[in-house]
Amino acid sequence: MSVLEIPSNIVKKVGIFFSRLFEKDVVVKITSLAAAIVIWFVISVSAYPTMKKPVYSIPVQIALEGTYADSNGLQAMSISAETVNIVVEGKREQVGNLTADELIAVASAENVMYAMEYNLPLEIICSSGKEFEVESIEPSSVTVDFDEIISKEIVLTPELSGISAADGYFIDGEDSVIVVPNIVTVTGPAEIVKNVTKASAVVSEDASLTKTEDFKTSAIKLYRGNAVVSDEDKERLSFDKTDFTVHVPVFGRKTVKLNVRITNAPDGFDTNKFMEQLELSVDEIEVAVPNELVNDNETEILDIGVIDMREVDIGKEFTFAVDSFLPDGYLDKNEIGTVTVKCPSEGLVRRAIHITNPSIQLVNVPSRYDFRIVTSGVTPIFIGPEESMEKLTYIDIIAQVDMLNGLNVEEGESYLKLPVTFSIPAFDDVWCIGTEDGALSPRVTVQVTAKE
Repeated sequence: MSVLEIPSNIVKKVGIFFSRLFEKDVVVKITSLAAAIVIWFVISVSAYPTMKKPVYSIPVQIALEGTYADSNGLQAMSISAETVNIVVEGKREQVGNLTADELIAVASAENVMYAMEYNLPLEIICSSGKEFEVESIEPSSVTVDFDEIISKEIVLTPELSGISAADGYFIDGEDSVIVVPNIVTVTGPAEIVKNVTKASAVVSEDASLTKTEDFKTSAIKLYRGNAVVSDEDKERLSFDKTDFTVHVPVFGRKTVKLNVRITNAPDGFDTNKFMEQLELSVDEIEVAVPNELVNDNETEILDIGVIDMREVDIGKEFTFAVDSFLPDGYLDKNEIGTVTVKCPSEGLVRRAIHITNPSIQLVNVPSRYDFRIVTSGVTPIFIGPEESMEKLTYIDIIAQVDMLNGLNVEEGESYLKLPVTFSIPAFDDVWCIGTEDGALSPRVTVQVTAKE
């Protein structure tokens, strides 16, 4: 029914109503106006039950779930339009207050099979369940670029373009600089991610350092070989971490003296005199030390290791790796790698001396047992200056077996093989190197019997 088809008597009555409206007082006028609006709305709805309405800025959504593209790692990398405008037609009560918040423009990816561009039609979905017809969509389709999305872990290296060490200090190359965390996962189009070969955490500050410092950064630079990945390609990537600490250790130089320690020397042996005869391949080395120790004026002495006198043959050499004796944080600036210690070789004599069973003493003997050495004797090798070795006899050698060295006697009778130690109190320059068969500590068999 059009306006012209409304009965003339109704129009006449409405006109009379409005003419009388303004003859009343204020309250009556307001009430009458509201009633008139309701009457006019009822007439309008009766006259126009359907209507058309434009709705603007409806978000576009790509429907990937459950598709081949989704199961094969394809994702939408770009879309030609983020929103669309539509015109709908429907019952006035359905579309009269329809808004963009109730609508989604869905682009289905069910036919997407490969990494390439697709033109996808749009379907309007109403989340509130209102019913209407979509008369037009602008644009009616969207162009979507699909690509395979992969992830790759890359070790971060530091990049210090403006960081340097002050005079008298140095940074020991990028190998000593640490990035924390040092691994980042890069996610994005396969064609970009597969070609990334290196990632750097970039510190862009300018500083001349006299101490170890930490720098905060979120700047990551990616490389394909020696070429930097462009900002355009980088914007298509995501990173699982964005905040990094670059730890820059600063070192100073220091010269340290080297020392070796002696163990298992006979009682009364003059170790100081022996050490004076040792020849070290280097007596001192230059090291890089943490900056807080640079001003330490005391001469530092480093023990490079231990020499067991039972292993010291005439002219024997011992080798110690520098990395094994440098304290944590110290670096070998000479890069010598190893230090060799050569034992004396001039004027020394090597002689085997047999010591019989009765000359071997048992010490620290438990009172609950009887002990008897079964072995007839031992023949250790002694080394010393020629003059001392000419005088040395078995009488000068004290041979002992310590019964606390592992006594584990069962009930009844047991036999134990225990080491023999030697001391030469009358000579401070003679030592024992075990036996001809290579045993550093000769052993004897001791019969042990529990007392009744």
